[in-house]
Order: sequence, then C-alpha cells, then structure tokens
Amino acid sequence: MSLLGKYFKGWRFRTSRPALEQGSEVDVFIAESNGTSGRAYIGDTELIVEGAGPDCIEKQVRVRVTEFDEAAASGRGEFVEVVGESSYDR
Repeated sequence: MSLLGKYFKGWRFRTSRPALEQGSEVDVFIAESNGTSGRAYIGDTELIVEGAGPDCIEKQVRVRVTEFDEAAASGRGEFVEVVGESSYDR
C-alpha cells in the first residue's frame, strides 16, 4: 500500500442525507414541536419524532426510527429519552 493509501485508509465522505434504518436508535436535537410530536433535522434529512413535546425543544433526545423513506430523506420515530441539553445553555 502506498503512503497516500495508508494516509487515507478509513476515510469516507459524509453525506448531507444520511439513511436511517428502521428499528435503529439515533441521538438528535429537536428543532421544533407542535405539542405532541417534534421535528429533527440531520443534514437534509427530516425526522418527525412522536412523543417529543415542547419540553424537548433544543434538547438532545434518543429516537427509535419507525419508518424511513431514503428517496425523500424523511422518516418518523418514537421518542425514547432525553440524553443531553442544548449546547446553547453552556
């Protein structure tokens, strides 16, 4: 393997539209809420989070993905728990 190959080994490009698998759990920040569900954005991917009310806005929460459409980069998930506070509070 060349020196350049060794240097770049394991590198990969990040995408602005990550694909999520049904049943997986991800940690996201809730951007807004309509009272019963929240909305989170991961790059250009939008995730509706059932059970993430107004008290979850700007908090990091764990979400279990229930459905995902990779072509539309959107999906739905269930609120599991709050795992962190907003970085704005520091």
